[in-house]
Amino acid sequence: MPSQDKTAPDFQPEAYGRYYLVDKIAVGGMAEVFKARRFSDGGFQMLLVIKRILEQFSANDEFVQMFVDEAKISVQLQHPNIVQIHDFGKLANNYFIAMECVEGKDLKGLLRALAHRRKLLPQEFAVYIAHEVCKGLDYAHKKADIQGRPLNIVHRDISPSNILLSYGGDVKIADFGIAKAQTSAYTTKDGVLKGKFEYMSPEQASGKSATASSDIFSAGILLHEMLTGRRLFKTDADVKTLEKIKSLDIQPPSARNPRVPAALDALVMKALSVDPAARFRDAKEMQLALAEHLYPATPSMTGDSLGDFLQELFRDDIHAERQRLQMGTQLATTLHEQANAPDMATEEWTAGFTAATLQIQQQQAEADAERAPQRSPALLALLAILLLGAIGFGGYILSQPPAEVAPEAPDVGTLHVQIRPEGTQARFLINGEAVSTGTSLMHAVSPEAPVTLRIEADGFQAHEEELSVEAGERLRLPVTLLPVAAEPAPEPEVRPTVRPVPAPAPAPEPDEEPEPAVQPPRISFSSSPRGASVFVDGRLLGKTPMTWTRGTAAARHSVEYQLDGYQSVSFSMTVPSEGRRDGHNKTLQPVAQDPGRLRVQVKGGWANVFVDGAPAGETPLTIKLPPGKHSVKVENPETGYSNSKSVTITSGELSVVAL
Repeated sequence: MPSQDKTAPDFQPEAYGRYYLVDKIAVGGMAEVFKARRFSDGGFQMLLVIKRILEQFSANDEFVQMFVDEAKISVQLQHPNIVQIHDFGKLANNYFIAMECVEGKDLKGLLRALAHRRKLLPQEFAVYIAHEVCKGLDYAHKKADIQGRPLNIVHRDISPSNILLSYGGDVKIADFGIAKAQTSAYTTKDGVLKGKFEYMSPEQASGKSATASSDIFSAGILLHEMLTGRRLFKTDADVKTLEKIKSLDIQPPSARNPRVPAALDALVMKALSVDPAARFRDAKEMQLALAEHLYPATPSMTGDSLGDFLQELFRDDIHAERQRLQMGTQLATTLHEQANAPDMATEEWTAGFTAATLQIQQQQAEADAERAPQRSPALLALLAILLLGAIGFGGYILSQPPAEVAPEAPDVGTLHVQIRPEGTQARFLINGEAVSTGTSLMHAVSPEAPVTLRIEADGFQAHEEELSVEAGERLRLPVTLLPVAAEPAPEPEVRPTVRPVPAPAPAPEPDEEPEPAVQPPRISFSSSPRGASVFVDGRLLGKTPMTWTRGTAAARHSVEYQLDGYQSVSFSMTVPSEGRRDGHNKTLQPVAQDPGRLRVQVKGGWANVFVDGAPAGETPLTIKLPPGKHSVKVENPETGYSNSKSVTITSGELSVVAL
């Protein structure tokens, strides 16, 4: 296996055709990988990765053809979950590929770092990473050429070292070096094993042809290992590993991690079915199942959290590689300035091509494949074993943003506010001064003192809180605005019945009594508890207790009492005759409210979570809580970090707290 060179103190930047190699990432048995810069007019710089065959193997036609196939396949896959290929060629006696440089770590490095700390990868990150891998696989599996013919691409080496995780939370599939495709000039026969044994499907382990379903099985292995922190099929010998895969004696993830829910257990075991027909129909179906499990969190939100997690976990590595890249870039810049601009027409770029020429060469490759001579299984098996140690670099990674030189530490922080419900137009004020309007805010904040953020939106309660952002920090703050409670309808004004003043009646005879004045019917409405809204025939009259005097004698009406948090009560009534009284007192029963969900995140790394003083788990954490106000506190005993906040939980809704 190649080794990642983390120090490389003796490496000196050098010119390599149109590129400058600024740092060595890794070296294997047959190839090596570098970080490289390309300079152009106007001070333009591009940071990428160069992978080149060692000179002594450039004469090996078998290996060179596989190297060419990798470039041809990868350059056609333009997808955010797949590492992009920019260039391919031969300089002097070295074939090379120039590709996208991903700022981050590979999944193998992440799981290893967590194992050293005796910690598991948070479950939601495992689901998110598998979700993104399935997106990239579905694209590759269904890719067609410009004539619409399927390319039938199968990666065949979905393993932790080929899954790259950027510090922004992106997930990318790397190394299509042994991918099987319709256009590959180099072909293998059934019975020849390709890929890392412990991540093969049963059909691969048996020497049968790999299909898209094989990649789905491998993705299931990744998810199982991320959830448990343990290798699923690893043994002390390759033969034992292959036999273990073929026997398919697999326990669900919950057997090793009781926190894995039954639904996620079932999802993993479906991907790991021995029968390909029993697995997910395609990578898209598996992706959708993972997205459903991730709900109500979104992939974008989880990706941001994963990025924060990685930056905290690998903080020391990032700092060291940033210094090395800065030094290498400075030396490369000096070389570039001192050298004469190279005439690209005189360079030895034989057999080279870029993305613009691949489609033309693809047709020739198909014809060449038909004429390719048969190769002996023994030779193919030998090449496969060599390639396992030669091109499985796992990750073309970088812990430094692609800038001209490593920037100095910024003197401001960045506040990123996202509004819920989505699409809500809001006004943002910092320390009482309006700074922006829209559905989100990205604002530079001075770290010198805390600031007061206020968010105002029509139809919602104003949100205000005090916060601080450290220099260079990006604080992502999701804010859920609460709707303004509807103003109660004013109680109808009860006006006395205006009657004409009758002419004075003649004085009664001594034996006559005066006729009493006629009074309107009176109906009182009351409830326990008080404050229920009273609706008569669907029209709001007011709130209990109240009296209604405008009914018509003997008329029938439907009445309903409504009060938030209580079951409504409906009944019918008949208005009494004039001068009579009637009353309706009802007891309202409280509604059993569904719990809400609380999601707790920290700006980086992890922390223990306490809700209302009781331990609730580790971040990132999503739990159910009864509606109402709760106190949330996070503590990281390793770093001494501690913070707390109050949150109001609404029934059936997700509340997010970032501390």
